[in-house]
Amino acid sequence: MNKLIMFHVERIIKTLFQRGFFLFLLVGIMQSCISQRQVVDVSDYILVENGKQIYGKEEGLTAFIFQNNPKQITFAQFLGNKYNLMKFTEIEYLVTLEGMKFKVFFYENDELNKYFDTSDFVASNVVPDSAVVGSKVKFLAISVVNEYNEDCLADSSLFKNIVINYLEELKHEYNTL
Repeated sequence: MNKLIMFHVERIIKTLFQRGFFLFLLVGIMQSCISQRQVVDVSDYILVENGKQIYGKEEGLTAFIFQNNPKQITFAQFLGNKYNLMKFTEIEYLVTLEGMKFKVFFYENDELNKYFDTSDFVASNVVPDSAVVGSKVKFLAISVVNEYNEDCLADSSLFKNIVINYLEELKHEYNTL
């Protein structure tokens, strides 16, 4: 009788082992078929193409995307105060850099989500809700054109370095209010 019980236990263990191996194999196959999503670290800034459309151009503008600082006032309010703008929505303003005029476009959160998939971006400066002073949006975006409506953040632009330096200084000024 002992032998019969032992035989029965070994058979159950053998069946469980086969099922576990099959389940392990099935999970391994499914995991290899699923593609991993690319994430983009936006600890400083990134340049992303195909943003806002402007008159006379088929392709969208390149955007300078950076992290919001929720511990500060909203970026739109910061720009309004800095450049004496009369509004905090649909912000566009002119700036002179090295003797040349540029038009700066600030993307509102809805526009940012319309043109770019921010779910692929990773924000490193996450703060608790109790510390939020301005806006809870994670990312901000700006595009810049010159007086001929040329995208100044495009790789082929002669003004790219001038504009990036200006935008980095603007971002730094906002972050150190």
